[in-house]
Amino acid sequence: MDKKRIDLKKGYMEVFDFGEIKLHAYQTNDVMNDESYILENKDNLLLVEFPAFRENLEEFKSYVEGLGKNIVGKVFSDHPNGGTYFTEVPAYASEGTIKSMKEGTINGLVTGFIQTFGEDFVADYHEITNVLKDSSVDIGGFKLNITYHDEDIEIEFPQINSIYTHMLGHDCHSIVAGEAHANVMIEQLKGYKEKGYNLILSSHYVPENLNDVDTKIEYLEDLKVIAKNSSGKEEFINNVKSKYPNYSGLNYLDMTAGYFFK
Repeated sequence: MDKKRIDLKKGYMEVFDFGEIKLHAYQTNDVMNDESYILENKDNLLLVEFPAFRENLEEFKSYVEGLGKNIVGKVFSDHPNGGTYFTEVPAYASEGTIKSMKEGTINGLVTGFIQTFGEDFVADYHEITNVLKDSSVDIGGFKLNITYHDEDIEIEFPQINSIYTHMLGHDCHSIVAGEAHANVMIEQLKGYKEKGYNLILSSHYVPENLNDVDTKIEYLEDLKVIAKNSSGKEEFINNVKSKYPNYSGLNYLDMTAGYFFK
């Protein structure tokens, strides 16, 4: 796997060359550290998650068009905004994502982002034309193995031995909804190790590897121990910050503390 970086005006692309397929990972450098992906084979492109801010969308659009290939689809799990771009391209999402867009987590977040960011934030959803239901699909020669959750999906790309999930981030805090959720996350990450994935892709961090997975597992195990040895929410937050002083995402840590200490 060869890798190169292409600096753009606002963000940058990391291009991973797996031979028959290339992965273009777009780091937006927006306030939420959003990441979008482009899969490229000999003839086609597949877009996975979109930027949400106008400046990034214009940059993303220009880059995609510059590749000069047929766009066979756009796939959404957690980031279906930017719906005024590539409107002619078939859009794929699960029933859970569609529901979340209408009345769930995605809808709630987007409502808040509109108030926070104003016109720079492109709130328009993509019109979903193809509902994902099967565990394995092929879109223009790109194979996807899909795990369905209540409000999003996890996508394995077997041709490049990589997986997309909403969040990993080995050196930042995550939203962990209590000990049971931490255990679920740990088992999920152990599954990534068993599969030996080349890359773990997520919506808010650059592509990561299995060493990063080990780091995240250790963090989650520490959270459980720290929670048991803390008397309340504030002590928990202070103890976690003491153990991980350089981690970003303190708002996520605050949410996690609220779950461990309701």
